[in-house]
Amino acid sequence: MSLEILRPGWFSFLLLLPLVWWVHARSIAPLRGRRRLATVLIRSVLVVLLVSALVEPRWVRSSDREEVMLLVDESRSVDGKAVEAAEKFAREANFAGADVVWMGFAGGGRIFRGIEELKKADPTDMRPAETRLDTALSLAAANFRPGRVKTVVLFSDGVATGGDDRLGGILKEQAVRVHAVPVAPPDRPEVLVREVAAPASVRANEPLQITATVQTNRPGPADIDLFRNGVRIATRKVELKNGPNDVRFEDRAGNEKLLHYEVGVRSAQDTIAENNQMGAAVVSEGAARVLLVTDRPESARYLEWALRQEGIELSVRPGQGMPTQMSDIQNYDTIIIDNVPASDLSREQMSLLHSYVRDFGGGLLMLGGDQAYGLGGYYRTPVEDVLPVSCDFQREEEAPSLALALVIDRSGSMSGDKIEMAKAAAKASAELLGPKDYVSVIAFDSECYPVVPLQSAGNSSVATEIASIQSAGGTNMAPAMEEALRQLSGSSAKLKHVILLTDGVSQEGPFYELTSQMVQGGITVSTVAVGEGSDTELLSQIAQWGGGRYYETNDPSTVPQIFTKETMTASKSAIQEFPFLAKPVRAVDFLEGVPWDQTPFLLGYVRTKPKPTSETWLVTERGDPLLTTWRYGLGTTAAFTSDARNRWAVEWLRWNGFGKFWAQLLRRLSRPESLGLSEVAVKEKDGMVGVVIDALDPVEGFPAGLTGSIRLAGPDGKAQEIQLEKTLPGRWVAEFAAPQKGIYSAQVLLTREGQPADSRFFTFSRGFSKEFLFDPPDRDFLSCLAGETGGVVDPDPKTVFTKKDRKASLEEELWPLLALLALAGFVLDVAARRWPER
Repeated sequence: MSLEILRPGWFSFLLLLPLVWWVHARSIAPLRGRRRLATVLIRSVLVVLLVSALVEPRWVRSSDREEVMLLVDESRSVDGKAVEAAEKFAREANFAGADVVWMGFAGGGRIFRGIEELKKADPTDMRPAETRLDTALSLAAANFRPGRVKTVVLFSDGVATGGDDRLGGILKEQAVRVHAVPVAPPDRPEVLVREVAAPASVRANEPLQITATVQTNRPGPADIDLFRNGVRIATRKVELKNGPNDVRFEDRAGNEKLLHYEVGVRSAQDTIAENNQMGAAVVSEGAARVLLVTDRPESARYLEWALRQEGIELSVRPGQGMPTQMSDIQNYDTIIIDNVPASDLSREQMSLLHSYVRDFGGGLLMLGGDQAYGLGGYYRTPVEDVLPVSCDFQREEEAPSLALALVIDRSGSMSGDKIEMAKAAAKASAELLGPKDYVSVIAFDSECYPVVPLQSAGNSSVATEIASIQSAGGTNMAPAMEEALRQLSGSSAKLKHVILLTDGVSQEGPFYELTSQMVQGGITVSTVAVGEGSDTELLSQIAQWGGGRYYETNDPSTVPQIFTKETMTASKSAIQEFPFLAKPVRAVDFLEGVPWDQTPFLLGYVRTKPKPTSETWLVTERGDPLLTTWRYGLGTTAAFTSDARNRWAVEWLRWNGFGKFWAQLLRRLSRPESLGLSEVAVKEKDGMVGVVIDALDPVEGFPAGLTGSIRLAGPDGKAQEIQLEKTLPGRWVAEFAAPQKGIYSAQVLLTREGQPADSRFFTFSRGFSKEFLFDPPDRDFLSCLAGETGGVVDPDPKTVFTKKDRKASLEEELWPLLALLALAGFVLDVAARRWPER
């Protein structure tokens, strides 16, 4: 046992003792004799105690009492074999009085009271698809009791799926000795795809080779399948030999920009399915690829033919064919939305499109039509955010006024998202109305509630009143329809419209009669059925009787788009249909060479409003925007408010500048090609991805003044920005986690003084976890770990704990006791001075 002083410098404060005595001697306090002597002694002791506490003394005692942590790998790579090895070891071990603690681990770790509890535990609680040795050993080191000799016996294959490689040094600093017992994977039939190799990039229509390494521990026949972008394109029947087997496939890059190759193996001699597929990603470089999503695919043939003459391949999909995965949308340099309503797109698809433009430099063009912009319900959506125009616009003075009644079901079944989306829809509709328009909001359950009596849409209280709607009660539409009829009948507005929304089945009522009265009064009626429980037949009939439109949706989040679409349609001012000529505002490169002096008439367009930082290049003869563009994030978007089909652009289809105009515009919008300054190398290890970017200008050499970042999106489509670190002239690096299985898309952006200098798109594929490779134990790693901490590999359980060659220190802090005594001395000093003398 020894005494340690951590802060001896505080001892200098003992020099204050003479000052204490001097002050006491000069004191005028009425203390005499022994009491005066007692107080000076108490204060002296008090100073000594305080100084003694400040120097932080502690007793240090040594002990050879050992604590043994049996650390058992519960991951899939050993599948219970480590538990068997640990149980056998513990049964044979002479722990020589050591305390024994059991701990299981995989991706996480947990302490157990014994082997039986460990065997009964659910391995899924510890994320068995991972092996995090760093986490497990750190947790073990943190759970040793003070004053014990620390020993870990690790039962594992030593194959980590991620973490810190500097384990040995850290554990040595903490005086933790690690013995390792290598555990081999179960001996069972197994076939797996270990690796798929393919070139990182190819030119369009260029042949390429895909090589798969298929590994087995049982020779025999197997079928090897090759998939490209989810479609099987080849199958090979092979005779596998024991160990790795290389299987080669030939393919030719097509029109897709992103090629995701996946190789799968099928064999009767297989146990685990998780490791039967592995992929590789290839970027196909070449001509611009454009996707047109349209409500009428047959109407796209004019634009498709014209672009093909200009060397641009156009893929056409129906409205519901908008990509849902980042790996799909990245196949295209530009997306065209042609008269597809927002209700055809999910919120996730719109968010994906938003990220595609902002984070990855994709281009977007929206064409006009009766289901485009505000008429398509795009007001206040992620798609409107990226467009250079707002779906709202300034209503003309001569535009007919509109009185709009929103009849909303507030019954109990509308609780949650339904009522919230209905309120958001009502607010958005009110915002779209002009100063001469009127709005009414009528809620109903079993009764009718005029939430917002018919009034000017510009009143600030409208949104507040709408927010007060709460769900409760039954469903009875008739009284609410009667109230809407009453309010609109008294309005002087030129246009009158009702939007009726419900998710249930109403009580019986005179619906035909009420709708007929509305029609006679010049009121049109549209209906919205939300959810599977609504009376779709009745609502469809009401819309038919009322001369309006019927909508049916199971997704409450689409209700705002439906309401705004209906509001714009009912106002009859969004569409302008009359012959007009497109007028260039000023010269720009992508309009050069187009014969504008020969341009024929367009027959209509949708009214929009340019955003403040956008640029308008073409206008109508009335000055409304026809073609507007802007930069949004890394991408460029455009709004062409007329169409490119045989409705409004029927004369343009025969114009000799039709193909040239669209081709030049689409090339302007397309994701920028790399200037060739940068090359990207990707290396994957233990769940981490390292990226190295080398930039070299053929004229300047290493480019100066560049900074860089990566926009990365995983298989779930969520994007993140990663900053690049410059390590050498012309070299930038980054390292990041990529835990999800599937395709990752990334865009490198190098900038100089805030302006893009170069960009490059790359992609990579993440396969199954290393857990499912079932490799032999990593004895080199285990030997290094054990040797660095003073342990051994394959320790003898009978003798390894009998060698008492280490001692642990138990430290007992004394300053709390000294501080407590000082406090007691202070109380005693006060008592000595205040206690009355006898």
